[in-house]
Amino acid sequence: MRKYYLFLCLLLIILELSAFQVYLPEGQVKEITKEDLNQEKLVTFITVRDKDGGQKEETWQGIPLISWLNSLTSSSWQNLQIESNDNYQLTFHRLELDDSNAYLALKLGAEELSEYNIRLIFTRYRENAWMRNIKCLRLLGFIPMPKPRQIYFWDKGLQKNGIDLKSGAIAMKDLMQKGFGLESGDLIFVDEQFRKLCFNYPREIANASLFMDSRRQYFLVPEPSSALKISFENDLSRVIYIQCGAIAYLTEDAIENIAEIGKTLNWNWKSEYLYFIRAEKKQIKTGDKPSDINEDCWLEF
Repeated sequence: MRKYYLFLCLLLIILELSAFQVYLPEGQVKEITKEDLNQEKLVTFITVRDKDGGQKEETWQGIPLISWLNSLTSSSWQNLQIESNDNYQLTFHRLELDDSNAYLALKLGAEELSEYNIRLIFTRYRENAWMRNIKCLRLLGFIPMPKPRQIYFWDKGLQKNGIDLKSGAIAMKDLMQKGFGLESGDLIFVDEQFRKLCFNYPREIANASLFMDSRRQYFLVPEPSSALKISFENDLSRVIYIQCGAIAYLTEDAIENIAEIGKTLNWNWKSEYLYFIRAEKKQIKTGDKPSDINEDCWLEF
């Protein structure tokens, strides 16, 4: 019994020393202490916010958040979820944040902040998104979506559903409402290098568009004023597959890669065949491209 109480006391001391926890995508939980944070190299940054009827400029010192989080894990992550001790929560997509707009502030001016006042500051957002009294940060990995019920062929399927491709751009609102018949949901994009990104509509990509280049290749482009920054080189290049819920769209030249797309998206599916639907159901070999594709056909598993 005495050993139990000693263990309990030791646990309470550890929790007291812990500033907050970071939940890593591989399932581990890392306890972060004020001492740990003080070992990090600090940078100086300036914020301007509305206060007392005017604008107040303040100088802070803190840790560039994204580089620091990436140093804690070797796994990729999609979203950052933050929770305070009073149960206030915020979620950001990782592409909304970088080392020039997200900091873990440890000093305001020359004053060192208390553990309670250690503050997450996002300079592109208003002060109500700057969180203190931090309980935990969660690095959320890609959450697999079940394989779709129907896969339509890109241009023909989109045009059939009323989306105008002549303008060279597809607004996300049109894609969601006409292409998927939904007002909101999680959209999965896969590019030609089989990299995947998931975004929530409308929270994260309400004003983004799919732009078509001169070769009729599509790229996901946020609006210029958006906090979301997508690098064609590092994040998402030419899009070959989009899914929301039970419906997906696939470029015709990517049909031969359907098995690789399934592997990328963690589908529980291993088969040499799927079905090509056009008036009647016809079994085709996985990776084979049907010769008679039109706007009234699709693929099923």
